[in-house]
Amino acid sequence: MNAQKVTPMPVMRRTPGLADNRGSALFLVLILAVVMSAVMAALVTLSTQTARMEKRSNMRLEATYAAEYALEKAYQQLTTLIGQDSANLPTISQTTAATNLTTAPRDVFTPAQGYSWQAFLTAPMEDGAVVGSHSTFNPSQGTYKFLSVVEFTRDIAQQRPEHVQFQREWTYVLTPLFQYAIFYNGDMELFPGANFIVNGRVHSNGRIYTGTSASITFNDYVSNVNGLTNGYHPLDPRAPGSPGSNITYNHGPAVTTTRENPPGTLNQDLTDANTNNDGPQELIEIADFLHTDPNSADRLYNSAGLKVLANSTASPSSAANGVAVPANSRVFLTRDGTTIPATDPLASFLTTMFATGSMNDYRESATLTTTDINVATLNTAYNAGGLPRNIPATANWPNNATVPAALRNQPIPAGLQGKDLWNGVLYVADVTNSTTHRTGVRVINGGSLPNGANASSPTAGLTVATLNPAYIVGDYNTGGSPPVNSGTNLAASNVVAGYTVQPAAIIADAVTVVSASWTTSNYNTVATLTSRTPANTTVNAALISGIVASDGTAYSGGVENYIRLLENWSGKRLTYYGSIISMYESQQATAHWQNTGNYYNAPTRNWYFDVNFLDPRKLPPGTPIARSLKRGQWAQIH
Repeated sequence: MNAQKVTPMPVMRRTPGLADNRGSALFLVLILAVVMSAVMAALVTLSTQTARMEKRSNMRLEATYAAEYALEKAYQQLTTLIGQDSANLPTISQTTAATNLTTAPRDVFTPAQGYSWQAFLTAPMEDGAVVGSHSTFNPSQGTYKFLSVVEFTRDIAQQRPEHVQFQREWTYVLTPLFQYAIFYNGDMELFPGANFIVNGRVHSNGRIYTGTSASITFNDYVSNVNGLTNGYHPLDPRAPGSPGSNITYNHGPAVTTTRENPPGTLNQDLTDANTNNDGPQELIEIADFLHTDPNSADRLYNSAGLKVLANSTASPSSAANGVAVPANSRVFLTRDGTTIPATDPLASFLTTMFATGSMNDYRESATLTTTDINVATLNTAYNAGGLPRNIPATANWPNNATVPAALRNQPIPAGLQGKDLWNGVLYVADVTNSTTHRTGVRVINGGSLPNGANASSPTAGLTVATLNPAYIVGDYNTGGSPPVNSGTNLAASNVVAGYTVQPAAIIADAVTVVSASWTTSNYNTVATLTSRTPANTTVNAALISGIVASDGTAYSGGVENYIRLLENWSGKRLTYYGSIISMYESQQATAHWQNTGNYYNAPTRNWYFDVNFLDPRKLPPGTPIARSLKRGQWAQIH
């Protein structure tokens, strides 16, 4: 028998270090897993914290929005309060009655959104402290502070409550309008054909459009609400065009600022049936007695010491306030609206200062029946004591030289005794104006004005106000024909030697200046422009006049044609010292401006801002006030 061969099994040999390497790799994987877990946990935590921070940040941002909204509401409430009473400042009882927790903006930032309001109020402030009322107030000018505070808590689920408190100052500024060289309540346009220099402040509550092929120089501040364009107004038919850009701002570039609100704007409401709150033109209009009058304190009719209402028709009429004016007559009223009986000696005396005339306005293509104010006669009456501040509170006028002979020892009706009469503001209006019966007011013989030297009536100057178009005939407030009217020196005196310029203003639907030649040569009947040659003329008075705005078919005429003209002024000089204020659009004299050669030719415009107006003591009687509520410093207290 044979034996099997056995094959030995292979022996596995251990490679040195292999098991150690595998262990190390596993350990590294475990470490990496731990690190990644930690990183992921950190990222999750960071993400959660970031989300919370974002929510917190958003919550704070929303709280800031809510505070700003509330402060803006307080601003509007304070603006309304100021507009309701221009003669007084709101007290703390008035401001807190308007701005309080019941009027907080809960309807916008609601409890459902987590808002809980703790404070919402406005208060007067002086010297950095809240007061019950301002200790002093000058309704003609000044700066006054108010403070508004808002406080609330915002509480949202899963968020820490956010408690905030904000405050903001408001600065109420009153500026006499005649302290501006040029003020436009809307857009202002200035495109002079000759060099034009403005030495006083300029402001537009709209946008300023300007340009020239000559030059314009602004030597004081220029401000606007809606910006400035070196170019034509979009509704100027010359637009777009290139008017030229030689414009110099010597007091810094024009700045954008808040509105300066002239009378009538804070109460303006064109959506209701009340005709007494239709805007700045309320300044010259007579209030309709059928409606309440939120502009009562600002109306020149109300503030005028002497009011004259005319009816130049053959039928009885009445003013908007219900005052009856018989046919072809004039009614005189005292400051409080008491009618001076037509048969009273005072009415007879006042009648000598007025007459009925006519004016052929070639721009309007109409002949107007005018009430003529003879300023020379008025000034004589003033000097003689016939225009006292108060009618004597006695049964008779004095029987001596302190009053004119026509009034001496004359009886005074009981209803007139002690009444306020003369304060330098004269309101004259023909209440019968219509499209078929055009009316106006002419100011004639106005060389000298009341000087305030009469003890019975210490107000200097004269402000003439009317809802009709006004026409200044000849030199005004110059003492006669001044040196600047002759020779070639444009800087010559604007008054005759020995005369002091008096505070003066003409406030009307429109203001037209004609030279003395208009009456001496009877230009009412001279239709040919080149035959209406004026004399050099000087006017020293502030003006408030309506304009006819650019409307796509015609240019407004701009600042350079703000003073309306009707003569062939080529080669002649119109010297003007005053203030140019455009508050409203004309309601009666509404014909568009036309280029030279139609109804006028342009003069050498020797125009200046009257720096006397910067002295409050030299402002014209009844100077209207611009009011602005400026947003001041604000801070988050908590």
